[in-house]
Amino acid sequence: MAGIDYRKMSKEFLLLEKKIKEYSRIVVYRHASPDFDALGAQMGLVQWIKENYPEKEVHYVGDRSENLMPDLFPYPEEGLDDFFSKEHLAIVVDVANQKRIAANQILRAKEVIKIDHHNIPAPEEDFGNIRIIYPDRPAASEIIALFLLSRGTFFKKTSLSVTASSSLYCGIVGDTGRFQYQDCDGATLRIAADLLDMGIDKEDIYRKMYRTDRRKLAILNYCLSHYKVTEKGTCYYILDEKTMQELSMTTEEGNLHINVFRDMVGVKAVVSVTYDTIHRNYRVSLRSSSTILYPAVQAFGGGGHDYSAGCHLASLDDLPKLLSEVDKL
Repeated sequence: MAGIDYRKMSKEFLLLEKKIKEYSRIVVYRHASPDFDALGAQMGLVQWIKENYPEKEVHYVGDRSENLMPDLFPYPEEGLDDFFSKEHLAIVVDVANQKRIAANQILRAKEVIKIDHHNIPAPEEDFGNIRIIYPDRPAASEIIALFLLSRGTFFKKTSLSVTASSSLYCGIVGDTGRFQYQDCDGATLRIAADLLDMGIDKEDIYRKMYRTDRRKLAILNYCLSHYKVTEKGTCYYILDEKTMQELSMTTEEGNLHINVFRDMVGVKAVVSVTYDTIHRNYRVSLRSSSTILYPAVQAFGGGGHDYSAGCHLASLDDLPKLLSEVDKL
């Protein structure tokens, strides 16, 4: 972990542990339209708290993902109005700004802890009484895994189960593209190895993460048949409302095959554009193996990482401007 202030991190971990011990009621949030890391970080932490502090009331909330639930992760809890009316601690994982929090009720919490690995947003968009943020780490699950491993391995205070380890490993694998992406380093691999040593079944995890079916292959076939590439090397494809209906796909499946184009010769960046059936606009995902993309989405209220970012467009009329911003990079 080059450049990490371990003294600062150690103090943050001690404070996080103190707050978890202090509250009898805890809820863990993650971002909307969850990916492997959001769910892995959320459920890994929830499972660890429940296993080591069984006397506490612990909950997890958010929106559903039919692709990732219930085989990999459980459906989110609902009907918690009575819980939110009582004093509790909120922990938010893998979320940069408050508008991205799924099932957001953090204003009802006595304290809010943010654990994240995204670029820090503008002050007016940030949140949290306590913020544990490391933008150079590839996954929120990695930060949480290091916290949990340090409590058990170094201090011998707690245990880390196969269930919690599996969730965290899934999150790390997902956000590093199976350990391929730029910000994955030796520390990432060592933490993943420690999770493997807990006895998890990595073959079962990979099988559930990456299995496909004819419907998903039909989506891939459409993307392969309809992608375009600008003169500057920006590859993009559009999945509009009509196409999505014909393919029987969900909005979250729009970037399912984005990495197929990421390493194609002549392509410097990939942009997937998918109609958002809930918000009635277009969800955009950007990926690159060499070009820093984050600046291109800032003008559209987006965010993310250097090489993996996203935003929403009000309509396809805004797409040429976005592609132009990507081309400039």
